[in-house]
Amino acid sequence: MKYAFILSIVSLVLYHDDLLAAAGAAGYLAGIFFLITYREKPTMLAIGCIAAAIITIMYFSWDFSFEGYMHIGVAWSMTITAFVAILTLVSLIYKIKNRI
Repeated sequence: MKYAFILSIVSLVLYHDDLLAAAGAAGYLAGIFFLITYREKPTMLAIGCIAAAIITIMYFSWDFSFEGYMHIGVAWSMTITAFVAILTLVSLIYKIKNRI
């Protein structure tokens, strides 16, 4: 999961710097690593795929071009970054709760 997270952060930084092709490619690689990591947990895969689809529909234009396909990779990066943040927060709260 760490490689997916690192690639998603790299993708978002590249997207911020207006390097869409590199950002999309890094996003797709992050998505592949995410799929490999959670291949035996269908619930996590479904959550990730549905979230990436929702982000793609909400934030990016729907066109069948190279730019449109790269936006899907960036959406995967956003999804993986949010997914890691949520899992980190939940595990932190769980550890704090069990200490008390």
